[in-house]
Amino acid sequence: MLPAVRIQLDFLATLITEVRGDSRARLVDLAAQWAQFGGWLNAAAGHPRVAGRWYSAALEWGTETGNSDMIATVLSMRGHLAWQHRRPGPLIGLSAAALRQPASPGVRALAAQQEARGHALVGAASTAIGLLDQAIDLATQATEAPDREPPWIYFHSLDYLKMQRGLVYRLLGDNALAVEHLRTGLHGLPPYAKGAAWTVPYRFDLAATLAELGDVSAALEAYESVQAIAETTGTEHLARRVEFAVRSLSAGNLRTYTT
Repeated sequence: MLPAVRIQLDFLATLITEVRGDSRARLVDLAAQWAQFGGWLNAAAGHPRVAGRWYSAALEWGTETGNSDMIATVLSMRGHLAWQHRRPGPLIGLSAAALRQPASPGVRALAAQQEARGHALVGAASTAIGLLDQAIDLATQATEAPDREPPWIYFHSLDYLKMQRGLVYRLLGDNALAVEHLRTGLHGLPPYAKGAAWTVPYRFDLAATLAELGDVSAALEAYESVQAIAETTGTEHLARRVEFAVRSLSAGNLRTYTT
């Protein structure tokens, strides 16, 4: 999808340098959404620098139009780049900045759970759990007023938050609770999302945690679910990663496949 999205982004970036008048705000808002999407795609594909450039554009354009949902989303997604590299400072700071924005409850719920993971990285358990509780409150508000939510957080749900809570418990060293919440969250996803590529990191964490608890058969089952996604999506690097993880598990080497 990246080449097609890049063409669209380049076209919109060129167009908004020329447009003015009443139609500018609508076009800039549309460009911000495409830039946010392009940033997310590049982040998922392992291109953080390109993702950062498009996030910067989305932040600029979202600020121009006064779209607080977009501003908070981009701040949060820049925090996600820090999460990918396990940098708790910018992860916590950017997520907290997103949470302070006058954005929708759903957008702020995403920021709160992400900030929780940052605090979990540094061992601040009570702060992390408190932020997860806040995220649940915000997510509940979002379900009560769905029309207030922007379309780009369609994937967000209370089950998604259960998966995030599982990650936090894993970071805090509570593997039993991590498995409970990761399993519950993955099981509760709607059918269209169960085989989505974005669920893979949670499945890897579930498998690694199960292995650390000594439940090898359940860990292998979790890896099989990732293998199925790899086959469906034709993702060779993912298939290789699963193969390596299974070999490591069979050899009893926990360190090599723990994410």
